[in-house]
Amino acid sequence: MDLLLQCAQEFERLISFQYHIIIGRKGKTLEFAISFQPSDFHHLAGLHKLKDNVRFQTGKRADILKEILAGKLTLLQAQQSIFFHEAEPRLAPLSSLEFFLDSNEIIFRFHPKIHSFSAIQADYLLQNTYKGTPVYLFLSKRTGEDTQVCRTFFPKSSKDYTEGQPRYTLLYKEKKNLVSGETLIQYDRLARKG
Repeated sequence: MDLLLQCAQEFERLISFQYHIIIGRKGKTLEFAISFQPSDFHHLAGLHKLKDNVRFQTGKRADILKEILAGKLTLLQAQQSIFFHEAEPRLAPLSSLEFFLDSNEIIFRFHPKIHSFSAIQADYLLQNTYKGTPVYLFLSKRTGEDTQVCRTFFPKSSKDYTEGQPRYTLLYKEKKNLVSGETLIQYDRLARKG
């Protein structure tokens, strides 16, 4: 199967879900929710890096996901970009984004000023592994909403984005199906204390 299509299908499934997370550090807790919208996929898949491919750069970001799902935009078309090597490392881990979120327990509060070499603006950094390689997922507040958006996602290369960032302990995580209303508690350290 076309890897770009596989990533799009996996991401489309996540749009029906929202995660609610509580983390703690030094006696203080933080709560946040992660939501998904079709327009989020474009940046997560690294399609913004394909600067010489007009089909991936024009139009609404949400429409790009629809076109990939419909087979109108393909991995082969993305590979024609001379910048594809910049997006390619994201695709295999992105096909497992739901697994990454379901199993993740490593969460940092992200302070961009600590990494002056980076232009990434985020509130949280989640780290997990994909086939033995650390992978970073950056979250930031969604404009006009009280949820976090998956801002950017990529495997670790030479830079360690966790260095100097405060690590939090996961206390609680639930995954809610917004269509059925069903909620699955994935982790609950708070119940064990009570």
